[in-house]
Amino acid sequence: MFFRIRKLNLILGRNLIKVLVLMTMMVWSPISSWAENERPSFNQSRYKEDYSFLKTPTKRTDFFDPIKYIPLNKSESLYLTLGGETRQHFESINNNNWGKGTQDDNGYYLQRYLVHGDLHAGERIRFFIQFMSGIENGREGGPRAVDKDWLDLNQGFFDFDFWKKTGQRLTLRAGRQEMIFGSRRFINYRERPNMRLSNDAVMGIYHRDNWDMRVFIARPVVLNPEVFDNKSAKSNSFWGLYTVRENLPFTLNLDLYYLGWRKLEAIYDQGEAEETRHTLGTRIWGKRKKLDYNFEFLYQFGEFGQGDIHAYALASDTGYTWSLGGLKKLRFSLRADVYSGDDDPNDSDLNSFNPFFPKGKHISQLAASGLINQRDLHPRINLILDDHWSFTTSTLFIWRDSLDDGIYSIASGLLRTGSTSRARYVGTQPELEVKYRFNRHLDLKGIFNYFRAGKFLKQSSNGSDITYLGSMLTFRF
Repeated sequence: MFFRIRKLNLILGRNLIKVLVLMTMMVWSPISSWAENERPSFNQSRYKEDYSFLKTPTKRTDFFDPIKYIPLNKSESLYLTLGGETRQHFESINNNNWGKGTQDDNGYYLQRYLVHGDLHAGERIRFFIQFMSGIENGREGGPRAVDKDWLDLNQGFFDFDFWKKTGQRLTLRAGRQEMIFGSRRFINYRERPNMRLSNDAVMGIYHRDNWDMRVFIARPVVLNPEVFDNKSAKSNSFWGLYTVRENLPFTLNLDLYYLGWRKLEAIYDQGEAEETRHTLGTRIWGKRKKLDYNFEFLYQFGEFGQGDIHAYALASDTGYTWSLGGLKKLRFSLRADVYSGDDDPNDSDLNSFNPFFPKGKHISQLAASGLINQRDLHPRINLILDDHWSFTTSTLFIWRDSLDDGIYSIASGLLRTGSTSRARYVGTQPELEVKYRFNRHLDLKGIFNYFRAGKFLKQSSNGSDITYLGSMLTFRF
């Protein structure tokens, strides 16, 4: 064991020292002004960034501006933007999944590298390509499916604007792409794990003033660990229509959507069968003075094997922000959610909610349980001290919605059957996150989670508590 830990430390040391030296040189480079007050933070969906303003030479004040706007012809109608990201992530989970599966007592080291190019060809055509590489070192039992991928295409799509006028645009987007909708509770690019999620999809986008409408058909991409071997599976299909109307009276904003889903081998506590599911949803969100709110309601119907699907979800996030002078802010919020579970495992019908591709960080960095058969309360406090320091603390309380259904992972896999206990309470999870932002390019984050097992886990599997420690050093350009 001693030699194994020492070997892991040497591996971590060699890789981390290289990354830290590069980042330190960038942070303290005397020729970089970083333009802190002139441009926003990087978008986690990098294709949303727009550097066309750099056509004006006086605005090129950042060290990386020479690669953010590269004109390729005399008129500069053809230009290229380059960028990337590296995330160095160490995490240790004691008693992962409450003892189910291979355990790792020493922690492990995850590395993720993203590099992208964004080519604009005139006013109507745009190509975006992003490569992704993920490396895992030191995990007992080897990498999980979302830990490792030597090199592959994460995104590769083109946009064609059929027309583009002031405040109005109709766009066709086709190819491999990350998809996000609404508050990312259910349609998300999977930022928390080492490897992100993308889809092979065709999407139509119509935007006019306060309206945004998107229609799509997609297949999720399945990760494989070697080079350029990822592909979407024909067994899973995803389609829908998502509409957003902003700036309604009383500072309201409204989402209305339909989502369709088909999976040939879906597994729930009730059993395994083909699943075809339709979702009707709405989200009401906005901000009025210091109060912000976000309410979402979904109803699902369809077929599961020989039975019918009837499921629902109610999700909310309400917050209040105080200004403490200068850049200091304090936000208190409460999330309260219900995700339905199956009410009778002996009939053919299914009442378990399907969260599709949920945002794990919406729960916590640990995300010990997922958004099926769950009721939860989640008070949070976020404190911003200045441009550099921020702190977030929260406590998550989790119950089962139905006593006849089990609990599931964030990836919707069954963790514990509901047939061995009539207890409802699953557990309590406090979390503390501390973040230091060096500048817009570099930040360091430390996270602590403790999941105290409730009565259901203790009765169903003698489940004991989980402790999570993690750190993330992220550099973007």
